[in-house]
Amino acid sequence: MALAPADYAIIVSAALSALSGLFVGFSGAVAFLAGVAAATAAIRFGWHPLEARIGETWMLVAAAAVVALAAFGLARLLVKKFVKNILAQPGDAILGSLVAAVTGTCLSLFTLYGAKRLGAASFDSALLDFASAFLGTQPGT
Repeated sequence: MALAPADYAIIVSAALSALSGLFVGFSGAVAFLAGVAAATAAIRFGWHPLEARIGETWMLVAAAAVVALAAFGLARLLVKKFVKNILAQPGDAILGSLVAAVTGTCLSLFTLYGAKRLGAASFDSALLDFASAFLGTQPGT
């Protein structure tokens, strides 16, 4: 299996994510994922109530950003404090590296899948083709 430049981008993303996960640990990696989920939920379920109260577009976007950042920060803080008390330091670092590597790989694959699906980029990727075949989807246009 020959690797294309897009495959190297996926591998580099996974390696850099694993390295950063080693420093933030499992608690930091899981807290980041929880924060992103909370921010996404805040935007998803808070957009219409904000839109009903705020008329100007720039103020609506600013309010949505503040709500998303507050949800991200609160969820990240709570999860990080809770998980940090469960694991010892070496286990926290090793598991953090693994979680961050998987997260980086998935984000890279999702980004490349979306770019290929939208027709915004034309490239070959053996790793993307493998993941698509594994999941039963086709990223082609």
